[in-house]
Amino acid sequence: MSVTESTESTASPPAGRTLACVLMAMNVFMTVGIVIANKTLFTMYNFYFAPTLLLTLHQATCSLGAHISDSSRNKSEANKAPAVFIAAIVLTRTASNALANLSLKFNTVGTYQLLKMLNIPFVFVGEWIFLNQPLKVSIAITLTVLCAGVGIATVGDISFSIVGTIFGCTSPVAAAANALLVKHVQSAYGLKGNELLKSITPWIVLTQIGLIFVTDDITQLPHWLETETTGILVLALSCLLAWGLEWSYVSVVDCTSAMTMQVLGHVKTVWIIVTGYLLFASPLSTRTAYGMSLAMAAVGLYTYLKNASAATKVAEDNAGESAALTKNDTLCEFAEDPKKIVA
Repeated sequence: MSVTESTESTASPPAGRTLACVLMAMNVFMTVGIVIANKTLFTMYNFYFAPTLLLTLHQATCSLGAHISDSSRNKSEANKAPAVFIAAIVLTRTASNALANLSLKFNTVGTYQLLKMLNIPFVFVGEWIFLNQPLKVSIAITLTVLCAGVGIATVGDISFSIVGTIFGCTSPVAAAANALLVKHVQSAYGLKGNELLKSITPWIVLTQIGLIFVTDDITQLPHWLETETTGILVLALSCLLAWGLEWSYVSVVDCTSAMTMQVLGHVKTVWIIVTGYLLFASPLSTRTAYGMSLAMAAVGLYTYLKNASAATKVAEDNAGESAALTKNDTLCEFAEDPKKIVA
């Protein structure tokens, strides 16, 4: 992934690249970790009856952790972003999660995965319209190859219905809008990391609490708490991983871009497939292996193109600064002794 895209960082390019690489590695690690923890929680400790409660506990842990970690900051500096943007981030995040679940419910897994890849073109166009990013054919082709690779690796049976297609298409719109809003708030208002999580996670918790009683069989919870002591520890681990995942998500978007975060999402899909094969004996077909290879090759090309573009921009900026300094030096010499400048 490109690690030199952020215009907000004051770190030197090598330091910025190192930080972004660490954050992206952390995000992948947290994603794989939380998938393993949740799969263990659902299959071994029978927590399948409360998926929305699990998501709510994740966000509550993020909120608590963000408030504790960010408690030393000056309160006057917090919540600098207008309330309308905070509300938009909360609503798009909640809508994205809800619509994704509905898409999975009304579509086959293959159709769900196929429509989920619409995140890429939606963010690509959204960055051009709302964040003034240039549209580059080379990047568009690379992203197309990436989606093709992920599709080959993950998409199986495909069938469409009107309701399923509506949910499947609107979920990526909400997800793309959320990523673009997060990037805008970070760039325009400097609301980053735990400071951003502290502003949005309490509201996300409130929006999800009402869904618990609709989607979950909460009556099983008291018995589960009495009988699954180890399961409670796995639940706590899942919540801690969720905090790390959310923090690394907003940090990666801040250091790079909304599009790079989408590309990283497909890298995580590949790693989840590999993890399933290594740890849970999930089948790995030749087609899946070919698709993953194609996807990772596209990720490598995307990284090269974005870093090359960033290096070109830095060189142009440096050249412009050098030209300005030369002009200023010439003007200073002329001001000291006009005779030194000969027309």
